[in-house]
Amino acid sequence: MLWKAQRCFSTAIFLLAFMLPTGSLAGAIPSNSFLEFAFNGIGFATGCDPADPNGAFCTPSSGTPTGLLDAPAWTFTTPNDASVLTVTDAFEAGDVFMVSDFNSILGLTSQPSGSADCGDDPFPCLADPNMSHGSFTLAAGSHSIRIYSLTAGSGSGYLGIDAIPEPAMVWFLVAGGLIALAGVRYGRQSR
Repeated sequence: MLWKAQRCFSTAIFLLAFMLPTGSLAGAIPSNSFLEFAFNGIGFATGCDPADPNGAFCTPSSGTPTGLLDAPAWTFTTPNDASVLTVTDAFEAGDVFMVSDFNSILGLTSQPSGSADCGDDPFPCLADPNMSHGSFTLAAGSHSIRIYSLTAGSGSGYLGIDAIPEPAMVWFLVAGGLIALAGVRYGRQSR
């Protein structure tokens, strides 16, 4: 009977860990989504028309649901957690971007290779090693992102932001899993 109580307790702890919030992003860019930007030659990227009236018309993704960015700079706040900013080129390979946060350079996206065309969906574009993309870790706090195209072509790309769980939350999840495993194991031994 004791093992049933321990098993229920450890299962409850494990489930509670998944229900606790791990932080969210607030501001102009929502987390866990991709938003499209436009560029026309060497220079700063814009948002997409109609969200940015000065931006080019962008072809929305035919697969993954995406949104359009408004006029830059693109801002958001990570109140508790660090986050990862992901930038990828879309459609035809050949473009490279410099990414900045509050005018501080975070880095460049990868060098494209070949003449790939990943289409309009950000996930296949990220998975294609021939396409230019990059991921940049951002500390908790306010951010103001700008993207600068380093190539003469024009087109569009995507940026996305995902929260990274706090280390304490990761350890809490691991501890909950270990307690649940110990409860199951103890229950089998006492039978």
